[in-house]
Amino acid sequence: MGLIVGYFSVVSDNLPNLSDGVTVFKFITSYLAVMINSLPVWFILAMFVGYKFADDTRKAVLLGAIYTLIAITFYFLIGYFYEKVPVTISFKEQIIAYATWYGASAVGGILGGLVGFYVKKTPYTLLSLLLGLFLQLVVNGTGSWKDMIGISQNVTFCLMILSIITYLLNVKSKPQIVDLSGE
Repeated sequence: MGLIVGYFSVVSDNLPNLSDGVTVFKFITSYLAVMINSLPVWFILAMFVGYKFADDTRKAVLLGAIYTLIAITFYFLIGYFYEKVPVTISFKEQIIAYATWYGASAVGGILGGLVGFYVKKTPYTLLSLLLGLFLQLVVNGTGSWKDMIGISQNVTFCLMILSIITYLLNVKSKPQIVDLSGE
């Protein structure tokens, strides 16, 4: 999963010009790349790892961090070979940049893994994802509604928001079954 995320993140950074018309394949590839390279999707994938594979908070933290660190490593490796422009910043600046990216990725992976794990306990932890999706729409701004990929990404985020709200309202309206048997 980290390899796929790393690859599509590099593709997202090197999108073709889509303003002069585009094939369906290029549009879908560009859309997937932009979506996968978005912070909400990186967070959702870390949540998935925590939800699916962690049976305690320690594993959720570890697995979420491992996933994001693998993804960012593949992003840097593939990007290094994909780019034809040589690195022009000093070694010290490179170290600072890598430390910043790895640190931010680890924190995001840890939080995503924890949220994914806690979704098993209470679905209301999805409210943090809801907040992140709203924040991403604000960060994208009104200018992102002016091109095909931006519109597609924003509509996808809006559909995710509606899905989470619908899910949480549905969970809230279901009566809770209490097991009184003591087992």
